[in-house]
Amino acid sequence: MQAPSSISWLVDAVGEDAALEFVEANAGKRLHIPNQPAGSVLEEMHGPDIAAAVCRYRGGEQYQVPMVRNWRVAMLAKRGFNNNDIAARTGLTWGRVSYLMQHESVERPRVRQAHPGQMDMFG
Repeated sequence: MQAPSSISWLVDAVGEDAALEFVEANAGKRLHIPNQPAGSVLEEMHGPDIAAAVCRYRGGEQYQVPMVRNWRVAMLAKRGFNNNDIAARTGLTWGRVSYLMQHESVERPRVRQAHPGQMDMFG
């Protein structure tokens, strides 16, 4: 899933993983963004790459970090999280996560859990 326009600038600057981490930590919050990232709380909390990107985009302003729940659902599913964990992290219900998973093109890795008592047939 492509990042929504509200955060595509951040994904382009730092990549999906770092952008997801920043959004997860701050979704819905209103942050004061300093003009310069060096030595800022933003840099201390999120690292120099995130701080530089956010300061370039919104330096000297108040910035409300978007919730981008559908994108977060897709990114978490892509990383192998189950629907219950995704619901807890995004503030959505299990049913809404399931709906989004069925109606969005989300790639989810197939993880098959082997029963601990089952012997390996081919090993």
